[in-house]
Amino acid sequence: MLCLIWATVAWGVQWFAERQVQTVRVKGVFRYIDPAAVESLVREELASANTYFGIPLAGIREAVATIPWVADVSVERRWPDRIEVEVLEHRPIARWGDADFIDDRMNRFHIGSTQGFEHLPLLTGPDGQERRLVKVLVGLNDRFETWGTRVAELKLTDRWSWSLRLESDVRIEFGRQEPVEAIAHLLGLLPLLGKERMALLQSIDLRYPYGFAVVWKPHPPDAEVPPEQSRELSPA
Repeated sequence: MLCLIWATVAWGVQWFAERQVQTVRVKGVFRYIDPAAVESLVREELASANTYFGIPLAGIREAVATIPWVADVSVERRWPDRIEVEVLEHRPIARWGDADFIDDRMNRFHIGSTQGFEHLPLLTGPDGQERRLVKVLVGLNDRFETWGTRVAELKLTDRWSWSLRLESDVRIEFGRQEPVEAIAHLLGLLPLLGKERMALLQSIDLRYPYGFAVVWKPHPPDAEVPPEQSRELSPA
């Protein structure tokens, strides 16, 4: 009886070990990745070792991770003949240069081109400063919400000088000031210009110790032109 039990167990283990994967399930919320492409890649990896215990889990993870837009991937066996692959997509919140993105987890990732994503703000800065620029971007957008616009471009130079362009096409130079703090001060002074002149702003230079300089947009000949094309305003 004991031998019969051991024989049955041995046969069951052998059958279980040689059981081939029949189903590949790809899970995730997809916007930029084709789940069929993920499944096809997984089956290619299974072709070399398609048994339940022989599933090349690490190889599958590495292969799927090479697909553009994949942020993370996990692979698990499911008895008796299924494998589940869960894929996490990058969710871009900003462009970084011409070929990279920043996702919602503050990770920079490379796709090769940012074409078609011009609606995302463009960040430019030294390598390693991605999180800092995103933090400043969020803070600035909170400030500009009451102004009815958002940041279209934010730049930090190698000399730690900040500048931006708004969706309204107004450009602002900060120098080495912290942009969020400088904008809070600026928004307190802008009402001195009046609403009509604020609509005519082309650029603002905050690199002055006691005020800021303003450049106005070009005007048609019959339009009322502000008395000065650039000026420095003292703090209120």
